Amino acid sequence: MKRLRIRLIGLATAGAVAVAGAVGAAAMTAAPAAAATTTQPTTETARSLYMNNWSDTTGIWMASQLAQTDTNTSFGPRLAELHYSPGGTASAGSDTNQISDYTGFFRDETHGVKYDQVHQFSSATGYLDSGGILRSDYGAYNGTAMPVTIGRDYTTVPNQHFMVVTYRLKNTTSASVTENILDQLHVNNTGASSGRTDTATWDSTRDADVVDMSSSGQYHLVLGSFGASTGHQVGDDTDSSTSSATVAPWYAFDASGNLPDNNAVTAADVSVGLSKKVTVPANSSVSTSFYLAIDSTAAAALADADTARAQSDTYWQTQTTTAYTNWLNAGKRTTSTYTDSGLSTAYDRALVVMKQTQNPVLGTWPASTNPIAYGYKTWVRDSAVTALAIDAAGHHAEADKYFRWLAGIQNSDGSFGTTYDEWTGAHVSFVEPEDDSVGLFIDGVLRHYTATGDTSFLSAMWPAVQKAANFIKNGIGSNGFGPADNSIWEETVEYNAFTQATYVGGLYAAEQLAADESNSSLENGWASAAATIDGAIYRDSGASPAGLWNSAGGGYFDRSVNTDNTARVDPVDSSSDMLIVLGVVPANSAYAESHIAKITSTLTQDTYGLARYVGDDFYYSSPYDPAGDEALAAEPSWPQMSMYVALDQIYLADKTDALKRLTWYASRTATGYMPPGEATSNVTDKPVVSTMVEPVTGAWYVLASLQYGAQTELRVTPPITPPAPPAGG
Repeated sequence: MKRLRIRLIGLATAGAVAVAGAVGAAAMTAAPAAAATTTQPTTETARSLYMNNWSDTTGIWMASQLAQTDTNTSFGPRLAELHYSPGGTASAGSDTNQISDYTGFFRDETHGVKYDQVHQFSSATGYLDSGGILRSDYGAYNGTAMPVTIGRDYTTVPNQHFMVVTYRLKNTTSASVTENILDQLHVNNTGASSGRTDTATWDSTRDADVVDMSSSGQYHLVLGSFGASTGHQVGDDTDSSTSSATVAPWYAFDASGNLPDNNAVTAADVSVGLSKKVTVPANSSVSTSFYLAIDSTAAAALADADTARAQSDTYWQTQTTTAYTNWLNAGKRTTSTYTDSGLSTAYDRALVVMKQTQNPVLGTWPASTNPIAYGYKTWVRDSAVTALAIDAAGHHAEADKYFRWLAGIQNSDGSFGTTYDEWTGAHVSFVEPEDDSVGLFIDGVLRHYTATGDTSFLSAMWPAVQKAANFIKNGIGSNGFGPADNSIWEETVEYNAFTQATYVGGLYAAEQLAADESNSSLENGWASAAATIDGAIYRDSGASPAGLWNSAGGGYFDRSVNTDNTARVDPVDSSSDMLIVLGVVPANSAYAESHIAKITSTLTQDTYGLARYVGDDFYYSSPYDPAGDEALAAEPSWPQMSMYVALDQIYLADKTDALKRLTWYASRTATGYMPPGEATSNVTDKPVVSTMVEPVTGAWYVLASLQYGAQTELRVTPPITPPAPPAGG
């Protein structure tokens, strides 16, 4: 292995590669934070969450409505999607949702009350716990509390092809109640329009419904029970006649609470179901479970069912919790960093969300677990930051998978597209170009190699690193900036401070990799390119061509420079803080001090939140709002932006202010400490739901927490010392 000459300011990593560099102030002053009480999340719930089996299967839980603009009046809380990639390869059908829904329906037989119009459970909540189990709790039904409260939990067992679905029943009354449950699976036959049919049969030996979707080139599913079921039905979902043998399970259940026990059906639209009658003693709780398996062949699916039923439901729950606990423990924890356990839980849950949300085949992350606004797009910029965070937390396999995928879809000029399909990895054109991902990719490669010492990884990435670094270098214009792009806010092509920061950070990283490759020509060329962009960043906005430093406005970095080389002095924009986050502008410089003072005095909302920029109407009155007016006022807070300032304060050893911002983040998470979406409302103090959960928002909290505890370092110093900031600032 070649010797790596690298300096990540103040960082000593665990791994095969030694890291040199002086220990920074933040590392010298690391100490647990004092807390009198545990910071709690908000009562707002995520409306959609991913879960996967770590290898080839992903499910998506959804609440009744994804946002206030969602017009759904049919579905209740459910498993809404199931994606399968046989053998862990990205097949053409991996984007196909194999189910229409997998839902629970209920009847209180003691009081003669039906709870089977499940879209009336509008207040259902969901979150991923620290053991990787998705906890879902049903609220009031049509506004009325139930005597038996219900929860439906999903345990997607790592490296198995089945999930365990557990109903938790809690009787709050002084008399026993018999609860009747229908566990129903409605499959999605993609060949129905071509006349293809699915076949479902009852397997009495396994007490399970078996569905064969192979006629449409799809898969085999098994719905089974832990413990004996009360009734079963394989039916035609379009058949609503309760006198028909093939009636859909729900119609029979709704009519009488009993299933006809039909044993076979062939139809274009198949639903299968199992029922159980469960007695819940007074003031007591009981649970009962089912399982859902999926595989490529009938034999394999039945084998999966046999594996599931060979153990108890609690065995699989324990196995899953243990796997996630071991995974978290294999990385870096914050339990010794924070005495406020709420902050540590928020950290753990952010990592669990990243693990569960990552496509286990490609390594990609969706922009949000809620598809109502952004669908199933992977923003390469956001995913690159998410990969940086999970890598910094010590979970290197997940980052390795993402960076290898990203290198594989690189354009010939060294750039990347803005977005890609989450399931297939195919390019999806959207607001092109956004080139901030180029520098982040190089930075990620350096950090991963530094942490792991994996020479095979570096060898595989080196050609892509060269193309990426040369894209930046060769794109520098006469004004000294790297290529203009739409950058983080996707509003107009300009020379954005955010992207220019990632260019310089990426070139710094490329220099270090070139030094390791003993390629002084590349090292010197990339150092010169970084210095050129640096000079443009510090150039005054009143100059011609304009630079980013706005001395006339009181001393801060503008959001951008227009493509005609004139200054864009308005609006004051917090995304420019990336210059300090990546160490392009030293945190202890007069420039950084003046800039952060301007940003916080102008854009602070909700005490420790920060707006994107002055007058931001996104999530309020913008025509591009994901789901109408969710923020209820202009300039909502964006947790990412607050984490940028927290990092700046950590760099300056002002851990008191940084802790307040970290605490603010935890207090603005969703139920179960789920990471927020892009923004939080300054009126309700809750996260907006249409883009929640956003992996990259959780990633910035993880990075800030690790920096706070002196367990990572985001700033990179190149082997060739960059020019000092000009006098002034």
